[in-house]
Amino acid sequence: MSQPPPIVLWDVDGTLLRAAKAGTRSFVAALRTVADADFPTAKLDFGGRTDPKIAEMILGAAGCDTALGPRLLAEVEAEYVRREAEFAADTWALAGVVEMIAELDGHGVVQGLVTGNLEPVARIKVRGAGLGEPLRFDVGGFGTDHIERAELVAIALRRAQAAGITVDRERVWVIGDTHRDLACARDNGVRCALVATGTTPYESLAELGADVTVRSLDAPEAAELIDAIVAPAAVG
Repeated sequence: MSQPPPIVLWDVDGTLLRAAKAGTRSFVAALRTVADADFPTAKLDFGGRTDPKIAEMILGAAGCDTALGPRLLAEVEAEYVRREAEFAADTWALAGVVEMIAELDGHGVVQGLVTGNLEPVARIKVRGAGLGEPLRFDVGGFGTDHIERAELVAIALRRAQAAGITVDRERVWVIGDTHRDLACARDNGVRCALVATGTTPYESLAELGADVTVRSLDAPEAAELIDAIVAPAAVG
């Protein structure tokens, strides 16, 4: 009997691509439109958080009613749509990403997305970076779905099953660039690879105890990760 396919759930920002402050620019404009407020100057930790959580944090730090969150997010999405071409010019796939996606696809790995971005925003970013198939949005969890990142993994796996994919959690990987990516993987009993292409240094990520930690997705370092993902599941 054949084994279930490996499943990779990719984080977007800092892992697959860089979108040169498009998020901040969108939230700045949206906050002004929705609440007539300036973006807060306090240092806020957005890494690995969902857009609904980020909206809540921004509104709170700006002294605004956090109940404005849904309106703020709707305006953020609208801002991305209006400025898609502008943002695309400042969006690019990170080194080794295209090759890694192709290599995993060649091994039959199902590749979905788990990102705090709203789904339409994730689509705009992925498109802007020149990425697409075999990345599957129907096997994904997005900020549109839930405010808590751990729930996004559960949602993505339910969608995988709905798409007819057999899910073996021993063969499911979250790939991200923050400690929150690791936490959401562990909360769902799946594996995790951390890539030091975001804002967290490699040394700090390596101390967290992910299944694999790499400095980037450039070969040859990525070979270790590919081998781990496609390795057959243990029997017995």
